Amino acid sequence: MKRFLRYSTIAWLAAATCALFACSDSDSLLYDKEDGVSLQIHAEMALTYEIDSARVRADTVSSQDTLIFVGEIGHTRQARYREYFWTLDGKDFSSDMNFRKPITKAGYHEICFVVVDHFGDTLRDTLQLWVVNPPVIDIDHFLPARGTQGLSPQEGISFAWNGYDPDSVSKVYYHLVIREPRRLGQDYRGWYLNSDEIMDTILDKPFFTYWDNPNFYHRMGNLRYFVWEVYAFNEFGLESDTLIQGDFFTGGYGNEGAVQAFVSAESYRYCSSSYHMVMNILDSNSSPVVQKTFSADTAFVIVSPLKPGKYKLVANFSDLEDFVPDTTDVIVRPGQVSVADTLIPRDTIPPTNNYLSPEGALSDLDTLDFKDTLKFYIMDKGKNSYCHLFFNGQKLNYDYWHVFPNESRTGDTLQITLPATFKSWTYQLLTINAYDYSDNQNSRTYVIKPSMEMPKPEEDVSSSSEEGVND
Repeated sequence: MKRFLRYSTIAWLAAATCALFACSDSDSLLYDKEDGVSLQIHAEMALTYEIDSARVRADTVSSQDTLIFVGEIGHTRQARYREYFWTLDGKDFSSDMNFRKPITKAGYHEICFVVVDHFGDTLRDTLQLWVVNPPVIDIDHFLPARGTQGLSPQEGISFAWNGYDPDSVSKVYYHLVIREPRRLGQDYRGWYLNSDEIMDTILDKPFFTYWDNPNFYHRMGNLRYFVWEVYAFNEFGLESDTLIQGDFFTGGYGNEGAVQAFVSAESYRYCSSSYHMVMNILDSNSSPVVQKTFSADTAFVIVSPLKPGKYKLVANFSDLEDFVPDTTDVIVRPGQVSVADTLIPRDTIPPTNNYLSPEGALSDLDTLDFKDTLKFYIMDKGKNSYCHLFFNGQKLNYDYWHVFPNESRTGDTLQITLPATFKSWTYQLLTINAYDYSDNQNSRTYVIKPSMEMPKPEEDVSSSSEEGVND
């Protein structure tokens, strides 16, 4: 019985051993040098998909930037790995190899590209990133307040504002500029400002006191207007999204005062600096006090000194007769610069349009003979005008008309060339729409007489033949 038990035990152990090796893949447990080559991984960041864009391992970006993360798994042979993913500060971030994503939380971050190889080992490549928000500047509370009067540069002008770093991780600086406007102009692009720079400086505190320097070329004077602006930036070069734009007036001696006026040519679509405006200042008795002439595209003028009292301002173009003057009243107070309402001279007179005979005489004719070249005289005392032409309701190509300066007159001669294909045995209509640069329009239609004989009706051959047969 014991011998049987011993033999049974040996047989069971042998069967278990065979079963163990038969149920396992012994080949996979053997070392293969092909699997022994380690993977190579690499992670980078970029701001754009451009090929030549800078890829970095560490950077400082704004919370408004969107970053591109690029992961690479490489080897000379086909890389063997189970999975890959990205983490942000130890938390899941993305399961894509390459992706685009912002990081809005300010501060220091670590972004890891994680790869799990064929044997379950983990490989990591870590990126370093600092995310900062732009500094903030308060644009509602600052000194001097807009329009502050009577400041004295000799006694010191104090500037103060509020600014801070919302992340509390970077130093904040301030760029302060003070200017004196010399020309606030308007052209086809809009408003622009020409000015003298009084001061341009960088500060590390949100306050500054300006003391006038008599030895400095650009210095502040009495009864003058100044503008200033300040914005914040941090040590990473990020600027505040907004900036403070303020203005103030300096005071005068004793009872001296001044007037600041804006003269707009908004009704005139193109205002050239070759034209001039005149502003007359009249006292309470309508007696002339001062006359100021300036370029028509300047639109900004300050007149000083003036005695305290009530004045009337009258502004108009000096060389454009179609414009009507605009007026406004203003009260000048001691030591202050009074700001007058904006003056807007307007042109409401459209151009005139007359036929110009071959002899050069103006005519009111409305019915004209067809000619290869027709001339018309377009006159506008607002100086600039242009035309649209229509022949029988169809707009003419610009090749068919030209405008030539005519030195013997104050306007332009419009010369229209009509091709021979326009000839007809019927009456035709030529319409000229003339516009000035204040959008006033003059539309006039001329009747062009027939230039060909009316065709004779063809004889009805079929009816003539039938009449012969009936006879």
